[in-house]
Amino acid sequence: MWPTLRDGDSVEFEPIESSVLKIGDIVLAQHPLTPNIRLVKRISEIVEKRYFIEGDNPDPLASEDSHNFGPVDRNAIMGFRRQGLKEQTRLVWPSKA
Repeated sequence: MWPTLRDGDSVEFEPIESSVLKIGDIVLAQHPLTPNIRLVKRISEIVEKRYFIEGDNPDPLASEDSHNFGPVDRNAIMGFRRQGLKEQTRLVWPSKA
C-alpha cells in the first residue's frame, strides 16, 4: 500500500459486520489463493457483490492484488478503514500480540 502506508505502519480496521463497503475503503482481506496470508488493499471496483482490491503503489508489478487473482468475495474481507472514520476500532494489523 506504499505510498499511503509504509513498512511498520499499524492500521486499525472496523469489523465489516453489516457495513456497506465502498470504493476507496482500505480493507484487510484474506488472500484468495493463500489463505494464511493477509492483504491490506483498497477497493477500486465493486462488480456483482465482488470486490476488486488493489494496492496504492503506482508500479503495477509491485503489488499482489486483484490484477493477479481477480475480485474477492465479501467473506474474504476481515475489516475496513474509511477516511475520517472516528468510531471505535477493534482489529489492528499487524497484531501486537
